[in-house]
Amino acid sequence: MPQQYHHPLEDGFTDKIHTPAGVRSLVERSHLMDLLRELEKDGHDVSGAAAELVALVNYVTSSQVSMRDLQTHLDYCTMQLRQQLK
Repeated sequence: MPQQYHHPLEDGFTDKIHTPAGVRSLVERSHLMDLLRELEKDGHDVSGAAAELVALVNYVTSSQVSMRDLQTHLDYCTMQLRQQLK
């Protein structure tokens, strides 16, 4: 009998996932990664799909770090400009 996989959509997930926090939450918990692990455990070769997902998650994580760094620099520039305008 084929294995049954169950990863239903949670209430409110579609609203949450389309926010920066929602996307960041996928780094910690991903239904897609859970499914890939289950498929791998059952003997399926999902290495290509897993590598793609890991690359996407790493890109999102790196982008978030870059945006935080940019925000910090912009905050510093704003502070410097305000001091010069006094």
